[in-house]
Amino acid sequence: MRNLTLMAALLLGACVTADQGYVRAGGRTNPERMRLALAECQGEAAATPQGFWVEGFGVAGLAGNLALRGAQVDTVTSACMARHGYVVAQSKAQP
Repeated sequence: MRNLTLMAALLLGACVTADQGYVRAGGRTNPERMRLALAECQGEAAATPQGFWVEGFGVAGLAGNLALRGAQVDTVTSACMARHGYVVAQSKAQP
C-alpha cells in the first residue's frame, strides 16, 4: 500500500507543471494562437521517445520512469513554445 501511495505522489508531482501559463516574449499574447501553439507543442512532446530508463527496482523503477517522462515532456513543451516565441509567465513575489 505504501508503494502505491508513493507511485501516486510521483505521478501527481510530475503533473504539477503541466498547467503553466505562457505569454508572448515580445508583445501582446493572442490567446487563440497561444492555445494552437501549445497544442502543437504538447503533441510534439508526446511523440518524442523517452530517452532514458530506470531499470529494475519494481514499482519504484516504474514510478521513476513516469516521473522522468513527465519532466521530459515539460522540457520539450517549453522548448517548442520558446521556438514559437512564448515564455513561461513568472508570477510576481508578494512582499
